[in-house]
Amino acid sequence: MKNENLDQDKQNKALNLKDELANDFDEQKAQEFMNGKENQSWYSDFVLLYDMVTDSDYTLEMKTKIAIAGTLAYVILPIDVIPDFIPFVGWIDDIFVLGYTMNAISEEIQKYKEFKNESILS
Repeated sequence: MKNENLDQDKQNKALNLKDELANDFDEQKAQEFMNGKENQSWYSDFVLLYDMVTDSDYTLEMKTKIAIAGTLAYVILPIDVIPDFIPFVGWIDDIFVLGYTMNAISEEIQKYKEFKNESILS
């Protein structure tokens, strides 16, 4: 995902910070963060990743789990390459990291969706 508003250096910093934040993922903070954001365009992607990482019936490789946890922590926590309090611009890096992760694990996302559909039909 190439974003003209987020140069390559900032993209790399955002992705590195996401990796560092994987240990800071907090399920309760994620739940609180989701409240009231249902109308945001990225909300369904965030919820999907949250469901994947917290679904005890679904097994993820550790590297995928770390990537998802880091992404969620990056979006939730105020530590960003571009601070979230800056109007409009503050969410560019969060959306980039979320989109990057969604793209990087797209095959796993498809497997999870199929798993969930099978679970519902069973």
